[in-house]
Amino acid sequence: MKNIYRILLASTAALLVFSCGNKPGTEPVDPVPTKEEAKPETRTLTFVLPDGPKAAWEAGDQIVVHGEYAKNQVTVTLAAGDISSDGKSATKTVDGLYPYKREDCSSTLYASYPASAVDNLKHCFFYSKFSTTNEMILAACNDSGDRFAFQPICGAISLSVGEGYDGYLLSSPKKEALGYEFLQVKITDKEQLYNQYVGTPVLEVGADISSGDIVVYLPDGTSLESGFSLKLRKDGEYVKIYKNTDPLDITRGEVVAIGDVSADIQDYDNPFSADIKDLDTVGNANSYVVTEPGSYKFKAVKGNNPIAFLDEPYDAVVLWETWNDVSEVTAGSVVASASYAEDYIIIHMPETLHPGNAIVAARNADGVILWSWHIWVPKTEIVTASFGGVMGNDIMDRNLGALVAAEAVEATVDPLSYGLVYQWGRKDPFSAAGVANANTLATWAGADDEVAPAQITLEQSIANPRLLGHINNGDWLVAPDNELWSDTDKTIYDPCPPGYRVPPMNTAVPFWAGISSQAGWSVNSTYGWLTIGVPATVLPIAGYRDDYSVGGMAKVGLRTLFWTAKNSTDAAGTGNDLRPDGGTFTLKGAPKARLGSVRCVLE
Repeated sequence: MKNIYRILLASTAALLVFSCGNKPGTEPVDPVPTKEEAKPETRTLTFVLPDGPKAAWEAGDQIVVHGEYAKNQVTVTLAAGDISSDGKSATKTVDGLYPYKREDCSSTLYASYPASAVDNLKHCFFYSKFSTTNEMILAACNDSGDRFAFQPICGAISLSVGEGYDGYLLSSPKKEALGYEFLQVKITDKEQLYNQYVGTPVLEVGADISSGDIVVYLPDGTSLESGFSLKLRKDGEYVKIYKNTDPLDITRGEVVAIGDVSADIQDYDNPFSADIKDLDTVGNANSYVVTEPGSYKFKAVKGNNPIAFLDEPYDAVVLWETWNDVSEVTAGSVVASASYAEDYIIIHMPETLHPGNAIVAARNADGVILWSWHIWVPKTEIVTASFGGVMGNDIMDRNLGALVAAEAVEATVDPLSYGLVYQWGRKDPFSAAGVANANTLATWAGADDEVAPAQITLEQSIANPRLLGHINNGDWLVAPDNELWSDTDKTIYDPCPPGYRVPPMNTAVPFWAGISSQAGWSVNSTYGWLTIGVPATVLPIAGYRDDYSVGGMAKVGLRTLFWTAKNSTDAAGTGNDLRPDGGTFTLKGAPKARLGSVRCVLE
């Protein structure tokens, strides 16, 4: 292993921390100039570089200077004549400045470099917000008159990999944060906070390179307990990898210099060929729609949380498949195979797609299921439309898992339109009826349903997606969790595809506002469908799997239940309980152990 040593980027004196203004993140309470009172100022500013990788200012360098209002910030572009002979400082007269004046802070202006990495919004006060951390970002305040002494915000790792590569991607085995979607810092004359606020962690850091010398900038305090891996790209493909297993700690203003590692670089067997399509382009989810043959990948994370990686996954399998009818299902017909590689699930579809649904599960080395995902292969194209604003946001034209949309015609509804059924709050589906207007379950290949003798835990439901917990008129969970689905946000247990969610309950929209009195409402019990909206969306009367007898279907062609994401009580979720056989169509609480339909809406 190469020796690792540190180089001091910038010598900074011990900083005294005092209260300078309000609690971080709050707006000032002191009187400040209003937009009408504030007058732009012209000042001659001097920008001083710290010791470090940026040896000198260059013509064309851009610095953002701001006072109170981000919209009044100024981008200063340095010219050759502005720069000192040693390049360490630059002086320029700048118009249009709106200093941020407070009695408890002598600093009135704040600067950030480079301008391309600055992302200030609204009032910025004494904050600088950066849109990346993998860059040599610097910040300063006018700590002495109109002089700005910049300070480094990040530390770095440097290494040499030899020539011939055009990019790199760095990651850590334990998924430590290597950066953030944004990083906000506070640099004033009395208080310095180098990661005041941070956005969503970034777990991979990459960039293009034009030489074999690589410098990766990481936030202050980053700790890589198990080192890092560096993939090297050539002609658009990752072909080599370097692995460093030494623990590393990053300190702002310092470089961890690893040296020349070219002798330790190994061949990289890329599990992701160019023809593998990414299903996560819109976001992560517990279900994905596939409409063409080929191979696909998606991140092995919990639901829609892009950084909730699983704990040491080992492989992936196709758990079960259904064609949504009573045909004998051929194993591998919906999803041919599944595997796990480098934080991704890879699925291979048959050369000829067979419409249906499949569940793919990730397992650890002991065969325990860590998480599972629904792969949805519709027979006809899924249409998303308003249907007269029936649910507020646009909705799918079919139930979640349905292979076709139901039609309002004088013919028995197609059972392929029933879709799949869900216990309230669960991410994993179960098969619904496979025969029109009959309580006959659709057939499947693979793991069987297992009906528990009573309620189960959330952990049991994840480890066994086919296990049905139940109790009469109650929750499937031993300990209620009323936030598995949410009226306000899509959760990690939401079963809908990327960009969609279980519908929130909103009694101001037609679907939840007394459905039977709305425009477009009709019921045809003979053929087994309902309609609502103009133009109408069609709801099959799909039945449900009841809370006291979850092993089979009930009331198909007579009743149906559509879940909302809203909790009702510890025992019940909220849904439209539609009962043509009794002439009642009511939004009410229904037992969470009951399995009902979901009609996904756009987020």
